[in-house]
Amino acid sequence: MTEFAEIPNLRHLRMVQVIGKMGGVSCASRELSTSQPAVTQAVANLEAEIGTPIFERCATGTYPTVTGKQYLLRIDRFFEILDNALAHAMGRLGDAPDRMPKVERLMTGTQLRALIVTCEQGRVREIAHSLGLSPASLFRSARSLEHALGKPLFDRTAQGPIPNRTGNFLAREFRRAVREIEMARGEILLAAGAESLEVVIGAMPMAGSYELAEATRTFMSAYPSVKVRLVSAEYDKLLADLTHSRIDMIFGILRKPEWADDVSEEVLFKDSYCLVARPGHPLTLLEEATPEELARYEWVVPTRGTPRRTRIEAIFEGVETRPRFNLETPSLMMSRAVLLTSDTVTLMTRSEVQYDIDRGILAQLPSTLLDNVLLKGVTTRSDWLPTRAHNAFLDCLRQTTAKVNRDPTEGRVRMKLVS
Repeated sequence: MTEFAEIPNLRHLRMVQVIGKMGGVSCASRELSTSQPAVTQAVANLEAEIGTPIFERCATGTYPTVTGKQYLLRIDRFFEILDNALAHAMGRLGDAPDRMPKVERLMTGTQLRALIVTCEQGRVREIAHSLGLSPASLFRSARSLEHALGKPLFDRTAQGPIPNRTGNFLAREFRRAVREIEMARGEILLAAGAESLEVVIGAMPMAGSYELAEATRTFMSAYPSVKVRLVSAEYDKLLADLTHSRIDMIFGILRKPEWADDVSEEVLFKDSYCLVARPGHPLTLLEEATPEELARYEWVVPTRGTPRRTRIEAIFEGVETRPRFNLETPSLMMSRAVLLTSDTVTLMTRSEVQYDIDRGILAQLPSTLLDNVLLKGVTTRSDWLPTRAHNAFLDCLRQTTAKVNRDPTEGRVRMKLVS
């Protein structure tokens, strides 16, 4: 299941939620002012969809199974996210819950999905094609949600409808809610030993590919049915993907902005920078690679504004002659290829380059310029409820990084596994 897949019937989800809270089909039917057969059919439909019973029926009532309890927890989170999002968008945050219209009476799962898709700037046509729909039908469905909410969600432009601030906000919250349903289904499949959910990790450049690769290998040995998807991008893009629930976590340098109060960070290890070039580079023959000497060579640098680029630029503060930084790329593989085939120089994190240094593939330049310690770890959404699989992946990351013996105060890293 993906964020663009068919979303379960919202009325059926609400019926199942109310049964879980009230302990019976008849109580739920009275609470929702609907017939008992309709409620019973809703439960049957959802149980058929997920492939396992949600409730046990007995003489004293209807009670959730062990699996059902976890499923109901996700449904509660699903509706809580939607309720809060709609109250915010409709300017009714202060209203009592019983005065707010029910989510399932305001919109359908089709409208919910349509808004998510139509707010994917530049991808609407591609996604619509994958769903077997036309972009026009998706926009019609999203616009019908505008009428239901009484709030404009798009600005009309010469290029077509563009989501406004409210539209983008609701799309982000809807995506968060859908991720709860996706993980609910994944948890059930995982418990049954079937193909289950995917764990999506955003990896920053210079995050520590050794640690991430080792943790992923260990995890996949223990959870062969879980799909792991690694997404590589710069921090700002990954942070946006994290807050929009496109990814589950970020691995790399911890650099949460002050305004990002909806994400949390966990330190896993300390890292540092080093200057590198090809073996036999003229600078390797010096006792000290000074800024003046470093400025004589071409550099391959990451994009402006990244921590590594900022640290490179700081090397040449106050130096009369500065390198031009004409070769810019965020790609570690491209940087490595350039270093191996020229006298170009760059700065990398020790965890990323130590393997190549130890094997003589790259050379570390003699320098006392770099003394700063980098904190690396994982960033997640503050309100995130990980599945068993996600927790297991985090444990693999923690164990792997704990085994790597680092001593940043001595300016070196030893990629040695401690038994």
